[in-house]
Amino acid sequence: MATEDDIDAMRNARDIDGLIRALSDEDEFIRTQAALSLGALADPRAQEPLERIRSEDPSTSVREAAATAHKWVIGRLREVEAARRSP
Repeated sequence: MATEDDIDAMRNARDIDGLIRALSDEDEFIRTQAALSLGALADPRAQEPLERIRSEDPSTSVREAAATAHKWVIGRLREVEAARRSP
């Protein structure tokens, strides 16, 4: 079981894999914080796990956090793609 300090450390270290694993934590607060951290980091690897838990997690707050985080990741990916296409 992760702690809030663990989530902060993973976010600060950009430990995407650790945050993705934390999406399965038994504590819904930890899952919520992990989802929001993944959204803030906007790493493409988070897209599928966030998509999955936004529909499958038993907690409404986790699903809502995952939906918000997923939007952040998608938005960042679109920004990067638009920047690539700009001369």
